Amino acid sequence: MSGFSHLLLSFCILGYIFCSSNAWNVKMQRNIKGLVGSCLVIPCSFDYYQHPPPNPNRVVWYQYVSNGYPLVYDNRHPNSVIDIFKGKTSRVYIDTYGKQCSLKIYPVQWSHHRQKIYPWVDPENVGRGTYRFFDTTVTIEVSDRAAKPNIRISGEMKVGQSVTVQCTVYHTCPTNPPTLSLNIPRQHHSVIHSVISGTTFKTTLTDTMEIVRDLQTVECSVRHTGGITARASKTLNAECSFFPLTIQSPSDEFLEGEARKVTCMVSYTCAKDLPSLTWNYGSMPASTDIKKSANTRFTAVSTLTFTASANDNGRSLTCYAQFNDGQRLEASRTLRVKRHMLSRGWSFTTPGSIRGMRGSCIIIPCRFNYSIAQPADLQVIWYLFQSNGYSPIYDKRQTVISKFTGITSLTGSALEWNCSLKIEKLKMSHNLDRLFPWIDKNPITSYHTQENTFYDKTTQLIISEHAQEPQLSLTIVPRVGEKSRVSCNVRHTCISGPPTLTISGINGNDHTMDTLVSEGIWERKVERTWPVKEEDQTVKCTVSYHGGQTATSELRLNAECPYEEIKMSEWPGEVMEGVAKSVICSLSYVCKKKRPTIVWNYKNMPSSFFIETISNNKYKAVSNLTFIGSLEDDGNSLNCTAHFVTGETSDSATIHVRRYEEPVEVLDSQETDSGCTSLCPQKSSCCHVISQVN
Repeated sequence: MSGFSHLLLSFCILGYIFCSSNAWNVKMQRNIKGLVGSCLVIPCSFDYYQHPPPNPNRVVWYQYVSNGYPLVYDNRHPNSVIDIFKGKTSRVYIDTYGKQCSLKIYPVQWSHHRQKIYPWVDPENVGRGTYRFFDTTVTIEVSDRAAKPNIRISGEMKVGQSVTVQCTVYHTCPTNPPTLSLNIPRQHHSVIHSVISGTTFKTTLTDTMEIVRDLQTVECSVRHTGGITARASKTLNAECSFFPLTIQSPSDEFLEGEARKVTCMVSYTCAKDLPSLTWNYGSMPASTDIKKSANTRFTAVSTLTFTASANDNGRSLTCYAQFNDGQRLEASRTLRVKRHMLSRGWSFTTPGSIRGMRGSCIIIPCRFNYSIAQPADLQVIWYLFQSNGYSPIYDKRQTVISKFTGITSLTGSALEWNCSLKIEKLKMSHNLDRLFPWIDKNPITSYHTQENTFYDKTTQLIISEHAQEPQLSLTIVPRVGEKSRVSCNVRHTCISGPPTLTISGINGNDHTMDTLVSEGIWERKVERTWPVKEEDQTVKCTVSYHGGQTATSELRLNAECPYEEIKMSEWPGEVMEGVAKSVICSLSYVCKKKRPTIVWNYKNMPSSFFIETISNNKYKAVSNLTFIGSLEDDGNSLNCTAHFVTGETSDSATIHVRRYEEPVEVLDSQETDSGCTSLCPQKSSCCHVISQVN
């Protein structure tokens, strides 16, 4: 600052000129904290309403002392800055609006502690509108201990659930913010920097954590510029979860006297909560197995060997789970036991339910058996189950109810104990109807029946409006240039009018098969064999039903591009010292876009590379190395390696180098020297090569 400027400033300070201080203002905190070794940004802004300075972008910072103006920052006179701040201060702009006078100090040192500093705008042009800048100072407080970060966890605190973890640290160094880290696997990692107040900035690390234990500690570490660190931890006390019991068996119905396997399963999230599984049929054999079904889920399975009796029909089969913490769960299912109907002399077997598509057909498999001599001329009748009365849906001798008129027929003969029923042109009005057969010389009304006598023997129709997607799979891994096979299959209930399967996306030959999977259920399968091309990407399969329903599945092919092992096709065996020999490595491959690179372990020797088209989809990569051996190479390996995106292949040979030998017939020394000298000045090496070539 010039002497005149100092004098003018002094007058302003002493009040000898009329300074309209109210026309100016400087906004800055009175105190600010900084960490040793880190940076410190002092936010500062100013404004004026009159007497604008000629150069408002000119800002100088001073040390507040009783006498003089020691420089803290001056971009015009950096060498005049006092030692404790020299080379450590700079202007920063932390806001895009307003007039900025912010200062950055880096690195912060202990010598800055309790220093009081202030900014001055355009000090060379102090005039009538000058502001008493030294009245607005900031005091620096230096510390070597960082505050611990703050950890916040939000979400459902249950084992197996994901929660959001936030770690926040407050600091005064926005240009070089601190680094935060968590002791959890990184999933949805994000870092946000924001301004909290005039002097405080915030850095927040957010991530997602899966709770894997009931007691789990989350740690957050912060590292500030300069190396000062701090750490905080928070223990999460999560709730253990128990999932409902489920009872499963291969069939919804049990046959009297036949043993069936029934399983009871319960899942839980904490290993300490090992349950004990029991059944209300405690006299029947059962075994229990514990397995870990997922990262945070355990499953206990009890398998009961259940043999039903006639009296069990309608009773409850119950499974109990008793946990270590006192929690108790139970599940029950009503037993449906098929009796042999020996009291009537005959019995029948049908499925408990069967599924069909609207507009298609369905066949309910049915077999019957007489324990006594079977009467002649038996007629099979099918009824719709109702709480009162009997409504026939198939009967040759009487009219059936309207919604089954003309669409029912038998697919077997009573002489072969077959009572299977076919229903065509299924409608949604048939959904959830329950049907049962009657095969007796006496009409059903001649028997006294209790309510729901036949309910457990009925077959429920489940009619669907929407088609399920077909199953699409590869039976042979596709490799470009080779034949592969893709299979598409769907299950249905109408062998006389099966659905249509259409494969698209690849061209080939189809083979269609129909297979009986179980009673009343068929599987239609189409297998397409095709030559795999490089451009083949996906294959689609569409199923179409007679009712107009369609569904499509799509499968990515991910065809492999095979290649052969690289071979060193030309190798001279033993080479002579200093004599150039050609060595060739080559290999064949498919897929034009999967071009390889061939490298040699003797990288300083010249080599060439080219691609040769063998056929429409087959290529040959060739690399030719000019090898000049030395005696030091004897016994080493010469390697060539082809690199593909999916792998690599190598070949190698052992190098045998023999010392250079003079020819038996030695030319006249003078003549030889003259010839060599004319060819190359350094004949001691050059002439050896020339002699060998000759």
